Amino acid sequence: MFPKTSVFICQILLNCIIQRKLTYNYRMKKNIGIIIASVMIVCLFAAAVSNVSRLNESYAVPVSAGGRAEYVTLPIIMYHSILAKTSDPGAYIVRTAQFENDLAYLKSAGYETVVFADLLDYVNGGKLPEKPVMITFDDGQRNNLTYAVPLLEKYGYKAVFSVVGTYIEKAEKDESFPYMTWDDVKTAKQSGAVEIQNHSYNLHGGSARMGFRKQYGETPASFHDSIFNDILKMQSLLMSRASVTSTCFTYPYGYTFSGARQLLQDAGFQGSMTCIERINYIPRERNALFDLSRFNRSGKYTTEQFMKKIGVK
Repeated sequence: MFPKTSVFICQILLNCIIQRKLTYNYRMKKNIGIIIASVMIVCLFAAAVSNVSRLNESYAVPVSAGGRAEYVTLPIIMYHSILAKTSDPGAYIVRTAQFENDLAYLKSAGYETVVFADLLDYVNGGKLPEKPVMITFDDGQRNNLTYAVPLLEKYGYKAVFSVVGTYIEKAEKDESFPYMTWDDVKTAKQSGAVEIQNHSYNLHGGSARMGFRKQYGETPASFHDSIFNDILKMQSLLMSRASVTSTCFTYPYGYTFSGARQLLQDAGFQGSMTCIERINYIPRERNALFDLSRFNRSGKYTTEQFMKKIGVK
């Protein structure tokens, strides 16, 4: 209500000035600058509040017709690399001790992990744990299998590994390349602690496109076909090499575009994950599983600092 009222006041004041309904005498001449500046400040503040209101409306918590909330609250944590020893945990690297501390914290707080298959079951009428959390690992580094899987098994937890086709193919040819091979992907899947999802065939790393980004001079049709063919190629490889049918697409670098959801639906996906950092409120609606938000787990934070940052209690 406030933004609309403020804009209305701005319009009245500006109209008064323009139509000279405010007497333009010596005193007004002296103060006209102050008046105009005040009007501009009010208008800018109103616009800012209005924009925030629209953002909140676009991400409103779903409620039923009777006003009762009908959704599940789901924090999703995004990991990348996990190392036993590192002198400098970075934005995308955590130590194994940090990861285990995270798992222990979540367990003591009563959280249970879910994967995308559980979310699909939920939107189709199934149940989720009282306090669900999703753990994800992006890119498919081999250390995810070496260090994360044993710890997930230790705590009775599970996670989503989103893998990149060209990384896997390079690892097949070069043992020193620190990413999982197809045999590693199958081993992770067979552990029962890991769900495998599609992170593109060649839209990550050395790709000139670097995610869902349109290239200079590229036509809309060419852009669409390039993206569509890439993710379908990865779908085919996941099935033929690891017997995996990916149901959720993980955006490389988190980049997306206005037609991304429809493109993914046309490719057979039932959800997607971004890099936007916020809590998810998921109603029992099939389309609610697209553009899921995730919190990047930086090694720069202690477990307590990170969990406080993302609102996990």
